[in-house]
Amino acid sequence: MKQILSKLLSFAGYEISKTPNQNDVDLYLKLFGEDSVNNRCFYNICVGGHWGFGGGFHHPCWTNVDLLKKNSREFNPEKDIAHDLLSLDSLPIQSQSAELVYSQYTIEHIPNNAVLRMFKEVNRILKDKGVFRIVTPNIELDYIAYMNKDISFYEWIDYFSQPHIYENHGYKSPLNQSSFEQIFLSHFATNASTLHREGGHKRVSDEELIDVFNTMSLEDALDHCTSRCSVEVQKRFRQNHMNWWSHSKLDKMLNEAGFKSVYHLIPGQSSSPVMRNNAYFERNWNCVAMVVEAVKY
Repeated sequence: MKQILSKLLSFAGYEISKTPNQNDVDLYLKLFGEDSVNNRCFYNICVGGHWGFGGGFHHPCWTNVDLLKKNSREFNPEKDIAHDLLSLDSLPIQSQSAELVYSQYTIEHIPNNAVLRMFKEVNRILKDKGVFRIVTPNIELDYIAYMNKDISFYEWIDYFSQPHIYENHGYKSPLNQSSFEQIFLSHFATNASTLHREGGHKRVSDEELIDVFNTMSLEDALDHCTSRCSVEVQKRFRQNHMNWWSHSKLDKMLNEAGFKSVYHLIPGQSSSPVMRNNAYFERNWNCVAMVVEAVKY
């Protein structure tokens, strides 16, 4: 059976190969020491509902910090930390104890006040020279695609047109049956869209969206739309988006949280050698990603 499958894959241009152990534990030990490795002083912060616990991220040196959710394969209650970013509570982690903090596709799922609270908490828990790495969709890429009517940018349309997927996300209908305006809107203010069956009190129609982007600055137009999102609805549909991020907005908020050294990167680049490992970091949706690192000094 394996030989038949191998031949079929070879015919299609693929091959079967064994994945090597790529967790870099020896490098972690060399750079950070046994205490940090044994105590898992590397924290992956997520918000629940998107790619599972910790953004679908699991590593023997890392601790996932995420919403406690049943039937998650990634979250280990004996090792990981249950925490809801929407609660605005402090992270249950000792000050100046973290070596690295990573957060992938998280801050687009929570409002500004929750993001600022999270950033301040990350600054608190990091050791001096500790690195905070953030991956989030770049709204400028969305906007360019919207202005160019580039439907191919939204490559997840077919995925979100499957009944069990769009229904689970709270959509009333398949994404491929939606207007281009609502597809654009749903990527940064999902429950403000007319697509959502339980969305915010006052949805943004196609006509209103066109008007605000024609008459307001880009940031004001984006804020106008996200202001229509409901946090209570977001709590029920954690995988939806309710925020937008550009380099300038992210830099400003990191500075406000106490980070003075902020760097703009691309997937695979990092000031920390262990976070250059693409077996764990930036494995999904790099076509829309913005990568930023902040170092605590």
